[in-house]
Amino acid sequence: MGRDGWIGLGLLAFSGWLYSNLGKIPANPLVPIGPAFYPRFLLLVILVLSLGLIVQSLLLSGKEGGSEKIAPRIALKKYRPTLLGFFIFGLYVLLLPKLGFLLSTTLFVAGLQWLLGPPRWQRLAGSAVLGLGTALFAYLVFELYLRVLLPRGSWL
Repeated sequence: MGRDGWIGLGLLAFSGWLYSNLGKIPANPLVPIGPAFYPRFLLLVILVLSLGLIVQSLLLSGKEGGSEKIAPRIALKKYRPTLLGFFIFGLYVLLLPKLGFLLSTTLFVAGLQWLLGPPRWQRLAGSAVLGLGTALFAYLVFELYLRVLLPRGSWL
């Protein structure tokens, strides 16, 4: 079994564990669907996709040759956008309670948009507009329409 199969197996185990704990979510008898419906649906989709990943890995394991070794420098360059995305998301999570939803989401979307493409200074204005538009749209939908309180920020 290849790397994808092991990842599928880990996802299958983790999703199964989460699915088994969905019964602990308190349900309101007046609500017909209940709060566990959407997580249950998503976990079932992840379980099916994990099984597909495992089966695909098992079917391809006999057809693959030996696994090739990649130098760490080449691997780091290959996975640079992924690592950069995780780093920017980590900054977003850390700054969200401090800067508030609007500012941190604007910075997150604009920064991710600009850094994951070719980082040219000409693209910075477009990335900033996209970040601001995304944050404002999410704010209008969640705060004003759905009445979900978003973080205000303790530094502002």
